[in-house]
Amino acid sequence: MRDFCFGAADNDRRMRYLEAGSSTDLTGMKPETQKGPPMQRSNLSKLSVLAVAVLVAGCPSGKEEGGSPAPGTNGAASGAATVQGASGAVVPGATMAATASGAAPVAPAGALFTPRPKNFEAKGVYFTATSVEMASRWKPWLQKLKNAGGNMVLFDAKDEDGIVQWQSKNALCKAMGASKEGPIRDLKAKVKEAHDMGIHVAGRVCCFHDPIMAKKHPELAPTHVNGGIWKELGSQAWLDPSKTLAQDYIIDLGKELIENGVDEVQLDYIRFPAMGDTQNARYAFDPKNEKKIQKHEIITAFTAKAYDAIHPTGALMSCDVYGIMAWAQPIDVRITGQLMEDMCKHMDVVCPMDYASHFSNGFDGIAHPADMPYLFVNNALRRLTKKVEGTGVTIRPWLQGMPYKVSNFNAHYITEQLKAVDENKATGYMFWNAQNTYETVWAGMTQWNAKKH
Repeated sequence: MRDFCFGAADNDRRMRYLEAGSSTDLTGMKPETQKGPPMQRSNLSKLSVLAVAVLVAGCPSGKEEGGSPAPGTNGAASGAATVQGASGAVVPGATMAATASGAAPVAPAGALFTPRPKNFEAKGVYFTATSVEMASRWKPWLQKLKNAGGNMVLFDAKDEDGIVQWQSKNALCKAMGASKEGPIRDLKAKVKEAHDMGIHVAGRVCCFHDPIMAKKHPELAPTHVNGGIWKELGSQAWLDPSKTLAQDYIIDLGKELIENGVDEVQLDYIRFPAMGDTQNARYAFDPKNEKKIQKHEIITAFTAKAYDAIHPTGALMSCDVYGIMAWAQPIDVRITGQLMEDMCKHMDVVCPMDYASHFSNGFDGIAHPADMPYLFVNNALRRLTKKVEGTGVTIRPWLQGMPYKVSNFNAHYITEQLKAVDENKATGYMFWNAQNTYETVWAGMTQWNAKKH
């Protein structure tokens, strides 16, 4: 099996099967069908994890899409906002202010939540929308979270399948039927129940990986250099991140979540696709692939646009990023469009997905990363802290709450991750388990809290 650094977002679909014991490969390809010259395959462990994902999909080494290395903090994207461009694309424009200090924002009159400062110590877990809706899970599990010292829950609001998980009033959502499978019947009531228990509620919104919208509105999808819609490993699932309609849909859903009392909007898949023949994808802002505008400028501009819309509501805005971006090489930035030094100026909290099991065997010279939770969380946080210094962003990592690839998944595995968080002075944490089976996590959190106090 080939292992790549997939995080909370990509993992949701895959982990439903992998945690159940399936041998399905993370990339969706059997090892014997993976492409790439033998030399490339034999040296994968020496390369960037995202570069590896491109290589096995058949992309020339080091030339994912050509172009020059991404610029650093003095690049044109720094502080970029947005203006309307050709073909419905949004391109970088005026300068916006960086994120404010850690002081709590002021919510408008009538808000259904009490704003928290972005640097409050959130200690949370991920719940599926089904877990939110089920009476046998929601409040009992929130109580278990509280008993373990937790104070935050993040739930699927719009998942990577494009399903809006509550009964949204958004006109575009209704027209696409995107919420017809959403299980949450009364989101406002569910959020209030959590608030009554002192729990901070975040809604996860998957941005540009949206199979429903990509199929209902193919004009919003990337195009293939040879014509037609570009597909990731055969799946028509991605939107062009520069398209205004795609961006506004995400932001409007985030604002609707806040109207229902949600304290924080967490943006996931806030990037370009990273798998498949990405060198053949074309986007509205760069249809001829001339590299006049870089991907990271588009992602930073959207991040700024979203923050400009969400911040005045008093809610927090956080963003999930690949854990590997702490090691980011120029090719990683060119593939994803995630330039941490710039993105993080336009969000309250950055959430690196620091699961040890999702680093390939041999990465950073470690034979089996899954069994080294402290080392990988520590290294990832140390690197990211240095990378985003001066942006004003709060770092709150995703941690591994599932036994995938781990030789001995127990409470000690949990406390080792919490030790790394503590030593790096990260502000809180969140545990991910796609099945929401957190007994081991509760035990580890309880042990850690007892040790600290």
